Amino acid sequence: MKHVSNLLGCLALSASAIASASIFPDPQALLTHYLEGKPTHGNSPLEASMGYFQHHDAALRDMLNSGSPEIAGILQGASYCFAAVASKPATSLLPKLYSQDGQCKVQSADSAHRSWYYTDAQCTTAIEYKNESDTEFCLREFDFRAERYGNSEDLNYVHDAWMPGYSATLPITTKPQSFAETPLVQRTTYKTTYNERGSCHLEMRVYKNANNHNATPVMMIHGGGWLERLGTARTAEAQIAHFTDAGFVVYMPFYRLVENIEAGPACNRVNIEDSKQDIRDAFLWVQANNAHYTTSEKSLRITGQSAGGHMAVWLSQQFPTKVDKIAPMFPVPDFAHQLKEVQDGSYVHGYIEWMIATLSGKERWQDLTGNEPVIVNNSLLEAIEQAPHLAPDMFISHGMADTIVSPTQSLRLCNALAGNISSGPAQANELAFTKQYAQIQCREGSELHLLEKAEHHFDGCGLGLCDVGGQDGLIATQALMDNMIEWLK
Repeated sequence: MKHVSNLLGCLALSASAIASASIFPDPQALLTHYLEGKPTHGNSPLEASMGYFQHHDAALRDMLNSGSPEIAGILQGASYCFAAVASKPATSLLPKLYSQDGQCKVQSADSAHRSWYYTDAQCTTAIEYKNESDTEFCLREFDFRAERYGNSEDLNYVHDAWMPGYSATLPITTKPQSFAETPLVQRTTYKTTYNERGSCHLEMRVYKNANNHNATPVMMIHGGGWLERLGTARTAEAQIAHFTDAGFVVYMPFYRLVENIEAGPACNRVNIEDSKQDIRDAFLWVQANNAHYTTSEKSLRITGQSAGGHMAVWLSQQFPTKVDKIAPMFPVPDFAHQLKEVQDGSYVHGYIEWMIATLSGKERWQDLTGNEPVIVNNSLLEAIEQAPHLAPDMFISHGMADTIVSPTQSLRLCNALAGNISSGPAQANELAFTKQYAQIQCREGSELHLLEKAEHHFDGCGLGLCDVGGQDGLIATQALMDNMIEWLK
């Protein structure tokens, strides 16, 4: 039990660092409450987190007895569950629903049962809508092995009903959550794959405001180094209310992973090219289904964080005539140069070393020669440099204190758009920051935005990563997010 206590203490420190509002409770206190069978007294967040523990009761008790480090995942999930339910937007921010029974009558969206409703007072635009219990929401969204998060097997190959998109409103974003309407989300399956370990049902989430029928389409690709999804996808998804409030319909696909840490046996242990093929198929799904969600004639925009930023660049090379705008955030589009920086000691950080080695199927990064297919196939900048006119406009962003992906990845991407990777406009020794924010014109229509003291995943604080350089850095980061959303319109 000593090992478990240490885990609990570390997790409590992590949770307390997440948000100054202290919406994340001490996981040990939650666990004690559950194990002692204390009442919840109608406290919705507490009821949900206790329901979360109850669902995992057998696994939880086994881990307590064995001292398994996996217990940290269950405890963090319960803490997130509590915080998510405690911070749900006011019911007044849910869209109005109407039912037709001789006349159009307003229904309470927060208590509506699964059925068909209308989103307008004339009862002309119908949607299937449902609510779910807080515990059901938590079990899917904060699944500690991410076997349910991003897995649409429960839908049995059909669209789910629209429901409140509370994962898009989690208060774990650097840019404060402020929106006029809680977006709705619909879950669906965009692709199913099969192998000896089972079937992998890859989920697409579609977010939009109920009555925005002319929303600009954007696809958001989560990061995680092709190795994980739970934390990074959650941070990405929490940004979505910013987008829907600005007039977007957001498509968020999940994809198979290389490592066997998350997503379940049927959806992991693939290679990076399989993951990229999933995202290519997700793009094609959106192209085929976009008209069901919006009447906008604007092309599909793409944004992605880290590995998702890489795939945003890669997708634009796969479909050069269909993609006009992308916003790669702290991307890693040049594996060869990232490996070079690791090898020559100019960028030595453990995660990128592990990531490159793992994706290459090597035990150690020192065993890499640079000729491995994963390195060659994922070094995308030379193609842009040789034909920059074929590349879409880009809004590139990166934190200069990034210890996950080298900032030179974004500088070189900007320079490639200008037609010269080495001597383009983005030079590290010439950067000029004003209150920790620098903007560089890569070419007409394409921009590089840099944050002087920001770490990786500067967009979110939910993983203890809200490290952007103090108050000036916070203001700069929020301005960058506003600028990116406006640019993507």
